[in-house]
Amino acid sequence: MTSCPNYLSFLISEFTSVSKEEIKRKLVIKNNELNLSNAKEKRKISDFIVGIDKLLVNIEMNGKYYEWLFVRNDAYLGKIEGESLNSGNDYSTLYSFLQINLNNFTYFKGNDSALEFVYTDKKSKQIETEKVKKYHISLPKLAKKYYNGARLSKLEKALLILKVDKISDLEKLGKGDNDLMEAVGRIKEASLDINTIGLYDADLERERIENGIRSVSFKAGIEQGSTKERISIISAMLNNGMSQEEVTRMTGIPIKEVKAIKL
Repeated sequence: MTSCPNYLSFLISEFTSVSKEEIKRKLVIKNNELNLSNAKEKRKISDFIVGIDKLLVNIEMNGKYYEWLFVRNDAYLGKIEGESLNSGNDYSTLYSFLQINLNNFTYFKGNDSALEFVYTDKKSKQIETEKVKKYHISLPKLAKKYYNGARLSKLEKALLILKVDKISDLEKLGKGDNDLMEAVGRIKEASLDINTIGLYDADLERERIENGIRSVSFKAGIEQGSTKERISIISAMLNNGMSQEEVTRMTGIPIKEVKAIKL
């Protein structure tokens, strides 16, 4: 996120009334470790917090659902709200708060992949305030829509980039759009980095890459690994959409050997 300012600015603009250009100009990355209010309080670490003027945006990546997940994320949001209420501020200077939950699971009913939540009365549906707002995005629902051949909006493509695990799908989703290709390029780099590989990958094939690379390390290490390890890693990279030239560049293995393994 931090290394993709155009992608991040577009993403936030789609959930707010602030333009992409204004967000990019005013965006400030905040610390994701929230301050302790007292000595007994446990440390709270959110995934990502940015500020745009008087708007604070908390982006949470939720890999799996468990009973207290939403309560935990509410606690993060409440902590951010509380820290903004400094005693020296008058109410006209208070922040608005937005939390975007990117869920790699399906929890809410219905076909909508994006749901917006504000504080409302259960019976009358009257809104108490729109100063605090949450979105829940179901990445699996977006993936289902994509694989069924449905037409996707730019926002849906931007979100789905965080879900798909094949390079070919990444490039297809980002094709022709500079904002999206910025994120695609960074994800590809991160996925091939020995220190981050596996963070963006969902299937067992990528886990095999991760285990193989960690066991022999890239370039010099891969050359010292066993033939079986070399074949396993290179085959997995090719099967996940990398070209023979990219494999050679990343691993140092001669393209002749890469071609032989592909065959």
